[in-house]
Amino acid sequence: MSGLNLLREELNKCVRCGTCRSVCPVVWIIGRETASARGKLALIQSYLNGEIGLSETYLKHIKECTLCGACKANCPNGVNTTGIISAARADSVEKLGVPIAASLVFKNLLNTGGLMAGALRIATRLQSLLFKDANVERGLLSRFALPVIGNNRLLPPLARTFFLELPEVREMAEGGATGSTRKTLRVAFYAGCGINYLMPEVGKASIEALKKAGVEVVVPSAQVCCGMPAYSMGDVKIAREMALKNIEAFEAGSYDYITTSCATCGWGLKNLFRKLLGDSPEMKSRVEAFASKVRDISELLVNELHYKAARKDNGPERVVTYHDPCHLGRNQGVRDEPREVIKMGDGVVLKEMKHPCSCCGLGGGLSISNYELSMEITKRKAESVRESGAEIVATACPGCMVQLRDGLHRYGVKAKVMHVVELL
Repeated sequence: MSGLNLLREELNKCVRCGTCRSVCPVVWIIGRETASARGKLALIQSYLNGEIGLSETYLKHIKECTLCGACKANCPNGVNTTGIISAARADSVEKLGVPIAASLVFKNLLNTGGLMAGALRIATRLQSLLFKDANVERGLLSRFALPVIGNNRLLPPLARTFFLELPEVREMAEGGATGSTRKTLRVAFYAGCGINYLMPEVGKASIEALKKAGVEVVVPSAQVCCGMPAYSMGDVKIAREMALKNIEAFEAGSYDYITTSCATCGWGLKNLFRKLLGDSPEMKSRVEAFASKVRDISELLVNELHYKAARKDNGPERVVTYHDPCHLGRNQGVRDEPREVIKMGDGVVLKEMKHPCSCCGLGGGLSISNYELSMEITKRKAESVRESGAEIVATACPGCMVQLRDGLHRYGVKAKVMHVVELL
């Protein structure tokens, strides 16, 4: 309970004003008090005081959260609501352990070339048996009510060749050829699990944009999962091991910047690593040196590289709307840069949707622990896309892309989901 005890002061800052209720995507659906940050903090306070135990009801309530941070951003007293809820999850894992399936996944994500990669290669060959083509852009529907996945859930197919295993990417590993002639800046690219296993095309588009901006691109081969999924589920130990392994992988080279095309990974690399590893002066110095170089790809292209794509505007007009990932817009304050990248696309007209920064329903492990609730949250986003009239909804997070494709398909919204760099 030590992690939670450190947050007692934060808990006492909550004056139960209820501001969090008005901005919480879970409250919009469920409506009850325990869905709000205020309600969860009251439950956690009762647990700390020994008034309640680690019951199934308590665990259910602390899991009903996307960790989107809307409550934290709007709290008049600046209460670290997501930090408290994350600490409560970590405490429950410390006491009860991690579910076996989740533990196996997290441990094997520590090595991108290990058991996980092998299992996913086998799954790539078997996916046609378990899933059917949904006749929508890059999506498969489950044929059966599968554990975790459920029934009729739209999922992206596993890549036939993972991003980090593509021949052209392997050539950009530390010490390999870069394919770049202008070497004014040296940039390391962090892929993350979504791009590596599901969306290598986003990684390829990212590399292409960086090369056009005139930088030398390196893709360190020893990189692993950023640890955000494990941390969100409360497995702090594995998240810490992942963070340390990534620090070591990127310390092996000398880079001006480290960039990623995943909003969630970016938040992890910039902020979570500081929280997980900054427990000694020596380690803190290493983490700060690493985190200070991290940029979302839109930040890097727009702010540091001053990238200007040559728009042709001689093709058909494309109406595009943008979804702000919580980990990028709200948590990193990166809102304008992805929109600037969108505007560089040929024939693109950017049309804002209502509530562009509301959560898509994916985060905090909610799409795994309570898929139907996460889809109810996604419904609001789907309706906003529909009302915008856009033919493309762009975003900057592979996780959001998976959730949006599933939600738009479920609610009959005919819009294509793309990463902002794919528009360049």
